[in-house]
Amino acid sequence: MMVFLIIVAVITPWFMPDAFTYILGLTCLFMILTVSWDLMVGYTGQVNLGHTVFVGIGAYTTALLQVPSRFQGTFLSPLAGMPEISIFATIFLGGIAAGIVGFIIGVITLRLRGWYFALVTAVLPLVFIETTVIWREIFGGEEGFSVGLEKALAPASTGKYYIALIIMLISVAIMFTIVNSRIGLKFKAIRDDLDLAEAVGIDTVKYKVLAFVISSFFAGIAGAAIVHYRVTVSPDLYDVPLMLLIILAAVIGGLGTIFGPLIGGLIIYLTKYWWLKGAMATIAATGLPINDDIILYAILVVIAILAPEGLWIKAKKLAKR
Repeated sequence: MMVFLIIVAVITPWFMPDAFTYILGLTCLFMILTVSWDLMVGYTGQVNLGHTVFVGIGAYTTALLQVPSRFQGTFLSPLAGMPEISIFATIFLGGIAAGIVGFIIGVITLRLRGWYFALVTAVLPLVFIETTVIWREIFGGEEGFSVGLEKALAPASTGKYYIALIIMLISVAIMFTIVNSRIGLKFKAIRDDLDLAEAVGIDTVKYKVLAFVISSFFAGIAGAAIVHYRVTVSPDLYDVPLMLLIILAAVIGGLGTIFGPLIGGLIIYLTKYWWLKGAMATIAATGLPINDDIILYAILVVIAILAPEGLWIKAKKLAKR
């Protein structure tokens, strides 16, 4: 089944317009975000409402390493003369930076129980967005900045798509391996019963932090890759709308399944940035006071009623019947 889906993904650009191929590549990177969020929330039960912080950290890390001239004339001027680094090296460093910040935040906050961790993480994107405004000369303010066309993943949309697909497949394969290992079993034990997990000797704080670091690392990888895909970086990668889209996709697909968030990410991203773009023009002509977000959350309500466990688990149950 997986081999068939990969073959379909490989040959899709041969039959699709260039604009669709471009969107599909971004969809692949968005799917990394949904799966990495699910690794934390679906497998350890810790609700992270600040996942976009790590997307933004990865994005700005690679962007600044590729355009070190942004540091010129600031308190970080010595960094302006750093040597050129390859694109893929800075994408990896973006993931490392996000993982380090995730470790620091996790050590401080993951001792909290219940909704306290969620509340702390919910505030983080707002804090990091403010840094892009305060240090406008470095981060470019609300508009961000471009890394230049020569720093794109590939010159053409098809090339960008294939690189994004490879990054997605490698990232998801690693996360799938982790959650199906002994480490993944400990994640699930923490999710199912935290007190019982502690009683049998699992260091719950250690494994929650580990899950958070892994989740943050892959969010940073995706954020960095997005920058080189669209050749710009801006605060929208920190922002709340992206966080809501990630949550929507993961919940619709089915939490704690890996494949569910993959499917949810594919459906939701293409729905918002492809299908609804055309549909909204028709809807606007009718004069109805409605936008694409209303439609997306209406879809969430319908699926929550018909398939509360998510589309992937619902599909598996129907297949068994």
